[in-house]
Amino acid sequence: MNIFKQKEREFALKRIPTLKERFPEAKQILEFLECILEYHNRVIEDLSDRDISIDLSSAEARIEKGKPALKLKDMDLRPYLPYLREILTKASDCGTENIREGARFLLDQPEEEVLSLIGYFLENQMADDVSRMIFTAWIQPILYSIADRISFNRDQWLKNFCPVCGFKPSVSFIMDSEEGEGVRFLRCSLCLTDWIYVRTKCVNCGNVEDDKMDYFVEKSMEYIQVQVCQKCKHYIKIVDLRKDGLAVPDLEDVASVALDLWAEERDYTKIEKNLFGF
Repeated sequence: MNIFKQKEREFALKRIPTLKERFPEAKQILEFLECILEYHNRVIEDLSDRDISIDLSSAEARIEKGKPALKLKDMDLRPYLPYLREILTKASDCGTENIREGARFLLDQPEEEVLSLIGYFLENQMADDVSRMIFTAWIQPILYSIADRISFNRDQWLKNFCPVCGFKPSVSFIMDSEEGEGVRFLRCSLCLTDWIYVRTKCVNCGNVEDDKMDYFVEKSMEYIQVQVCQKCKHYIKIVDLRKDGLAVPDLEDVASVALDLWAEERDYTKIEKNLFGF
């Protein structure tokens, strides 16, 4: 794994205290997220020098054909099951009451039953909120490590699903990069891969009509916009890294749950939920 990718997640953990202070209403969620990030960093470091059995040439050829690089349903996840037990133990110790109950339930299930539930989630991108959170928290650092080894032109993908795993983005962000100034990126909800997307285009339905696209900004968090499409009634947050260069898009998305409540009260649906189901 390249140093930048590894350091990015290490910095994410260091961002938590700032977010706790900035978003006190999300303190409990952020404390649990802190536990998850500690686990993620340990797994990423553990996998950094490990041989992962992925045919990179085939994976990259799939991207060139407009398909996600990985066939998640065909992945052999058994070598990573010890990590699953670890995240289940963390969830049963540190999570909210419903998360603890869900983790304990999964801990009591036969291995084959749990693998079946995970397989269904990866193939259909569907699970109850607690199972989805646990499965995502478990596999995210694994896929993050794999994704780092897959090369693709992130400015040529321009689709609304991840080029690596096929899942939808849960948040987007704007930054100045080597591709240009004020470039918009989408971040995958599962493997955290980033790729470029049209800044004024709806991530759900592809609408580009300016009069059908609205933006909401709360004064207390001006670096985060809510982009709302009036055509399909879906929304996604845009984190502007030019306004806060220390922001971590997937963390800011979790912390700014107040913006999700604002959108839900107005009957807007999020394009994809984040790790905690918001």
